[in-house]
Amino acid sequence: MAQKVDKLKDLYFASCPTGLEELLETEVKALKHETVGVTRGGVHFEAPAASALELMLSSRIASRIYKKAFQFEIKVEKDLYFYAKEIKWKPIFDLEQTFKITVQQSKNSKGERSLFKSSMFLAQNLKDGIVDKFRDDCDGKRPDVDKEGADMNILLHVVPNINPHSVKETCSVLLDMCGAPLSQRGYRDTNFSAPLKENLAAGLTLLSGYTGKETFFDPMCGSGTIIIESLLIKGEIPPSFITVHDMVENPEETFWDFQNHNWFKKDKYLLEAWEKLVKTYHQKSKDGFDKLKNSNVKTFASDSEKYAINAIKFNLNASEMMEHVILTQESATEVALDLTEEERKNAILITNPPYGERIGEEKDLPALYYDLGENLKKNYKGFKAYIFTGNLALLKKISLRTSKKIILFNGAIESRLAEYDLF
Repeated sequence: MAQKVDKLKDLYFASCPTGLEELLETEVKALKHETVGVTRGGVHFEAPAASALELMLSSRIASRIYKKAFQFEIKVEKDLYFYAKEIKWKPIFDLEQTFKITVQQSKNSKGERSLFKSSMFLAQNLKDGIVDKFRDDCDGKRPDVDKEGADMNILLHVVPNINPHSVKETCSVLLDMCGAPLSQRGYRDTNFSAPLKENLAAGLTLLSGYTGKETFFDPMCGSGTIIIESLLIKGEIPPSFITVHDMVENPEETFWDFQNHNWFKKDKYLLEAWEKLVKTYHQKSKDGFDKLKNSNVKTFASDSEKYAINAIKFNLNASEMMEHVILTQESATEVALDLTEEERKNAILITNPPYGERIGEEKDLPALYYDLGENLKKNYKGFKAYIFTGNLALLKKISLRTSKKIILFNGAIESRLAEYDLF
């Protein structure tokens, strides 16, 4: 007997760092999408495919965007196999393309966990169903699995049914449109470690209320992620600016996974819409850099470590933003900016101090945080200051009263963005 599979149309899910969901929702709504719902770690939305593609280019906050493809309910793991065999996979990807399955099991709205013990067994049943469907349709031939660089990355999301009389769980099959995460803008030198992903740095900057009209300073700039994301916001430069430039220069190459998906590449309308979007965002990037050049508002960065200065110089050059930053090598506990009263009235300081993730540094950090707080009191009157850390005990060493604390997650680390009004 045929299994009932719901084929989903124009439904998407954009993931993001936990705590930034409302910022992502704002981005989704700005593109006139109908938001289906905000959940921990992302936003569900309904939109024409072209709008989802535009979010790929415009979102500062999204980590990945998934196309929701199918949904069904299962009672046992083996049900996955039979549902997968009912799905027509050839319109989604080709026999010659590779695929990979990732399983995510979530709690339902009542906090109940999935009863399935093995995500590997779930993935195996879905994979077998896909493979056997291709065998049936392609004279016994099947696509290969590639765990490293698959053409088609499939996310299987499993969540228990909230109906107390049902033992079934809801399975959603989502197609990763990205491949590499959207947070990887392309300007960072991978030889230098960075504690913040680009979209989290953008989120911190937006949560501060920064609009590009305020003096901006990061006194522990590291490799410069917060600084560069602030400049992108200041110039209204799309976060995809490097990829867009590369796409214009190399129109035959593919840069994101969806470009290899049959639902996209066999849709003439979507191909034309994508070509127009790329041209539009390429022009937005040019206009944004012109806006940066014409701005008189200052952006400052400093760090005490020479290797950090080398890293931010590399990244600023890679993003073509070196001329827009006043960069010095100084300690955050001593550095003072030479600003006019007007520049101080409208100024934001954001920094992400070390918080003990490296062995051997913990003993020095209480003094660092205390001295940073003392320098803020002494030299930064008029500023709004923001300290982002994953060590709440160290935050207490800053002897300043917080006006706000925002809970965020840096990966799996629960963190705080603390706001200080410096009078």
